Amino acid sequence: MTAIISIQNLNKVFRAKDGVSVHALENINLTIKQGEFVSLIGPSGCGKSTLLRIIADLIQPTNGTITVNGKTPSKARQDRDYGFVFQAPTLYEWRTVLKNVELPLEIMKFSKTEREARAREMLRLVELGDFAGKYPWQLSGGMQQRVSIARALAFQPGILLMDEPFGALDEMTRERMNNELLRIWTSLPEMTVIFVTHSISEAVYLSDRVVVMSPRPGRIAEIIDIDLPRPRGAQTRDLDDFFHLSSRLRHSLREGVGAND
Repeated sequence: MTAIISIQNLNKVFRAKDGVSVHALENINLTIKQGEFVSLIGPSGCGKSTLLRIIADLIQPTNGTITVNGKTPSKARQDRDYGFVFQAPTLYEWRTVLKNVELPLEIMKFSKTEREARAREMLRLVELGDFAGKYPWQLSGGMQQRVSIARALAFQPGILLMDEPFGALDEMTRERMNNELLRIWTSLPEMTVIFVTHSISEAVYLSDRVVVMSPRPGRIAEIIDIDLPRPRGAQTRDLDDFFHLSSRLRHSLREGVGAND
């Protein structure tokens, strides 16, 4: 597989107005290949979301190098190489579901016919085709997040960046959304997903690899290969290998916490 994201010796220091510096990320080295599903996990404040936002060109690194599709993150953003799904759905309440999904296509000056066709296609992909005329306030939290995913995919990016998109959902809805995400990812075989989570079971269930990060300053403590068979479903969580990988990930997180104490 082709390397689609390459990060080398990356550091991020936030400098406050009072002169106090916060070292958020330290010496991050990571390569992600096309078509991979990679999760970032670690304690609160370890820099998971900061790293995701640097990839997305929403935050600039202090030093180090990063390429996305062989370009700078800024050029990749301009070329619409990735979609971003935030923790909250961030939908416009006054726009219908269809019009919310169409929004990035409007900004990109797609014709009315093409943007409606694409938006409807994406809504079918997330199994919300019958809700195109509804408004966000008429949908459940899980359905709203599926609309966000449809919007992020509307312009057909090769990379999907997801910042704890299911963190606010109850456990049953979260598991259902995990299955929905895997179904969508499987139907788009060349799409790369980078997924931030606090959930050990979610990381193991979804991922090809899990990047374990230490407390601030965030470092990569370990990268764990998740060699569970695909496709995955309810039975996956009952496998001995699922239990063992979850235990290994939990141990790695504890070791990472201890390393910076």
